[in-house]
Amino acid sequence: MLDTSPAAAAQILADALPGHVARAYRAYRHGPGVAKVDMAVAEGVPWRHLPSRQAGTVHLGGTLAQVAAAEQEVWRGRMPRHPFILVGQQYLADPGRARGGVYPLYAYAHVPAGWPGDVTRLVTDEIERYAPGFRERVLASTSRSALDLQAANANYVGGDIIAGASTARQLVARPRLAANPYATGVPGAYLCSAATPPGAGAHGMCGYLAARAALKDLGERR
Repeated sequence: MLDTSPAAAAQILADALPGHVARAYRAYRHGPGVAKVDMAVAEGVPWRHLPSRQAGTVHLGGTLAQVAAAEQEVWRGRMPRHPFILVGQQYLADPGRARGGVYPLYAYAHVPAGWPGDVTRLVTDEIERYAPGFRERVLASTSRSALDLQAANANYVGGDIIAGASTARQLVARPRLAANPYATGVPGAYLCSAATPPGAGAHGMCGYLAARAALKDLGERR
């Protein structure tokens, strides 16, 4: 069960992979990336929007039109002035992550694929827009660019953490057009990452459906 990008699967399976599958995997299209910042914040984030102080994740992007404009810039390979940012406040569900009034916070910004820049200042400024006084509460931070994320995990091609662009074609043919998109063409080897249907999300269905495909094949062989 390969929880990898199609390109990584092609590298792992090497010459055992049928030629047409290898070509499809290598032609698979990845989308924009993300750049991440981890912070230690005194007393948490002073969100102006009070319900956000109790939210495990907070999405920053402004209006729908502003989010769409920023995403278009990223797809065109340009870094927007106000990118879409996701902020994680997991300490709300797991208070044990906090110590002495210091809370761990992570945030990632949507950036062009392979963008090498540090987004610490940008992310800090954006959170400050919605939480005045936040900047003074940051005690420490560390960041990873889109390229840093790829270096740490080869499946994050260009910083793409959702295993592929959600284009019209790849919504219906992910990672390739096939009756069984989880099968690699190599007996006993299956792709189960978010590069398979139904795509990225916190649902686990890619692995579940890949496992069902594998069990079906095992039953037929028996």
